[in-house]
Amino acid sequence: MDNLVVKRYAKALLSIEGISLDELMSQLKAVSSVIESNPEVAEFLEAPIVKKETKLEILLNALDGKVDTTLINLLKIMAQKDRLALLPELTLELEKEIQAQEKKYKGIVESNEKIDATLIKKLEKKLSEYSGAEVTLEFKNSDIDGIKVEVSDLGLELNFSKRSVKEALLENIIKAL
Repeated sequence: MDNLVVKRYAKALLSIEGISLDELMSQLKAVSSVIESNPEVAEFLEAPIVKKETKLEILLNALDGKVDTTLINLLKIMAQKDRLALLPELTLELEKEIQAQEKKYKGIVESNEKIDATLIKKLEKKLSEYSGAEVTLEFKNSDIDGIKVEVSDLGLELNFSKRSVKEALLENIIKAL
C-alpha cells in the first residue's frame, strides 16, 4: 500500500511545472538521510500519539526555512495524511522516476579486487549501448570472488565469479568425456 502512495506522490511531483527537480531531490535526500540515520526521528514521525501538526512543525523548524516552497507544501500534504515517515521511500521512488525520464541510470560494480577505471568505462559504454540509456557505474569493494555488475532500475545484473567459471569448465570437460 505504501508503495502505491509513494508512487502517486512521485508522479505528482514530476507533473509540477517550473520546479527544479535537482534542487528538490537534494533537499529531499537531506531530509531523508536524517530520518534514515536517526531511528528516534523515524520513530517520532511514525508515532500515532504525536499530533500531525506537531510533527510538521518540528520538521519545518528543523529545516529552518532553507527549503523550497514545493518541499514545504509536500511536507504539509504528507503531514495531513500522516505519511511523513514515507519521505525516504519517496526520495528513492522520485530518483527512479527521474532516471527513467532522463534515461540515465546508476549501477554498481562489485569485486574483491580493484577494477581499473578504463574497464568500468568500457562496461558503462556496453551497457549503455545494450539498454539504450546512459549508464554510469560506481565501484564498490566487496567479498565477491569475481565481478558483479548491477543496474537494478534497469533490471540488469551480470555475474562473473571464478567459482562459476570453474564449474562450467568442469561440466564441459565431463560432457566431452
